[in-house]
Amino acid sequence: MPAEAVTMPAGRPGGRLMLLAKLAVTLVVLGVLGAKADWPALLARVAGADPVWLAAGFTVKLFAVVCAGERWRDALRAAGERVSHGLAMRLMFTGLFFGQVLPGALGGDVVRGWLTYRGGASSTAVMLALVLDRLLALVGCVALLFLGLPHLVATAPPSVAWAGPVAVVLLAIAMVVGLQADRIPLPGVLLRPPVRAVQAQVTRLRAALVSRAALAGLLHSAAVHACTVFAVIAYAHALGIPVRVLDALAVVPMTIFAAALPISLNGWGVREGAFVAGFALYGLGATDALALSLMIGLSVTLSSLPGGLLWLSLKGSARP
Repeated sequence: MPAEAVTMPAGRPGGRLMLLAKLAVTLVVLGVLGAKADWPALLARVAGADPVWLAAGFTVKLFAVVCAGERWRDALRAAGERVSHGLAMRLMFTGLFFGQVLPGALGGDVVRGWLTYRGGASSTAVMLALVLDRLLALVGCVALLFLGLPHLVATAPPSVAWAGPVAVVLLAIAMVVGLQADRIPLPGVLLRPPVRAVQAQVTRLRAALVSRAALAGLLHSAAVHACTVFAVIAYAHALGIPVRVLDALAVVPMTIFAAALPISLNGWGVREGAFVAGFALYGLGATDALALSLMIGLSVTLSSLPGGLLWLSLKGSARP
């Protein structure tokens, strides 16, 4: 699995436009929130932060990457490939690193999949595992969202409380329909090799989703998102920001869901806006909510840094 395998693809006009659009969304949202923030108060909170709680928040975010690595291992197992725990973790850290430093041209998922393929896994299995990994991440977030739903319904206006779950239900319906794509009768003229290949992959994906490995991946996915909830609570303690556990459980899954939308650079801007809007329901000021979001974003960036060194350690690795 040579490190030199990761190369920048040739840029395309459509890709550059998408990158510029994401950059615009990120800068506009951060600019609006930053203009309204009380920066002296925010910096004062950070300067007086409790180092023990800061360390706890960062440690749990680092552990989230390990759980995500286990989810990738589970996704590969469900797709018919096996990797060791250590290699799965290195691949996840490496993918996260490239996802941070190359947000527009080369996503972390692509790097992780490419390195797994160069290690000997079949391209079919890698593509299936990538789709399955994203689905497991989404379902894990949804499970956490519904866990916090009772508190959200009891404390927030109905139009706000049910907006997230309704969107999730609609997405779930679309996903179920998509998983039946191979069973939709098509005219013979449309059954070209690419279409048949997609149908075959959908069949494999449906079978992989009901495997024991996928169930394990779902548990690891829920653990990843639970780590983010705990990190928010830890950072709130560190900065002296009043955030209750139930409030965090109600708000954070929705912010994760929002930040995962491919409309900004690595979720920056969208995550901050969702934090401010979500925690405003519980009386938290915009500056405090922004501080928590920036701490989470900074944690993700810092926890990705080991991926650069781990990428170099993948040089010469044998088949996963």
